[in-house]
Amino acid sequence: MIKSSRRNQREVVRRDWWIAGIAAAGLVIAAYLAYNKVSGQSALFCTAGSGCDIVQASRYAVFLGLPTAGWGAALYAAIGGLAFFGLPPGRWLLAFCLSVAAASFSAYLTYLSVLDIGATCGYCLASAGIAFALFGLLLARRPAVTGRRSWVRTPRLAALGALTAAVTVVIGAGVFSANPPSSASGYQEALARHLTGSGAVMYGAFW
Repeated sequence: MIKSSRRNQREVVRRDWWIAGIAAAGLVIAAYLAYNKVSGQSALFCTAGSGCDIVQASRYAVFLGLPTAGWGAALYAAIGGLAFFGLPPGRWLLAFCLSVAAASFSAYLTYLSVLDIGATCGYCLASAGIAFALFGLLLARRPAVTGRRSWVRTPRLAALGALTAAVTVVIGAGVFSANPPSSASGYQEALARHLTGSGAVMYGAFW
């Protein structure tokens, strides 16, 4: 009986390599975008004035003074770390809430990029897809309900997920609204950054 109990406990906390691997992919993409934002470089396959370059030059690419992608990288690292050490009910619930925050914020950023910026970024869309994949996979691997007060019961989990998503979007909207847009558009900023990096010189004549 004791051996069986110990075996079951080990099975509950086993590492989830699928979630860890998907989170690692999201971490790589988000970290790459954050690095490009800090260094002022354009991402691979993103030409000057392209959708990706415009999104990266927009005010939504910075959140609380840091690259927005950097916050995404932190979320992916946290989810991946939790999965690496195993997902018993408590850690699973934390990973689930983090995935809800990542997915809802990614959806909000996609909404802003389409309707406000008027451009989309392939890297950002890939990151959003990974966030939703993590959310779906974690939901599919929900731990067994152990009692009436369990937080993984469907009504409680749905309420917690909805609250997490709402708080995430409200905080994001509040931060972005406190950061007014500059006079230059994302396209103008991206083009200026490209011209500066390429060493372009403007010549003019007055008659």
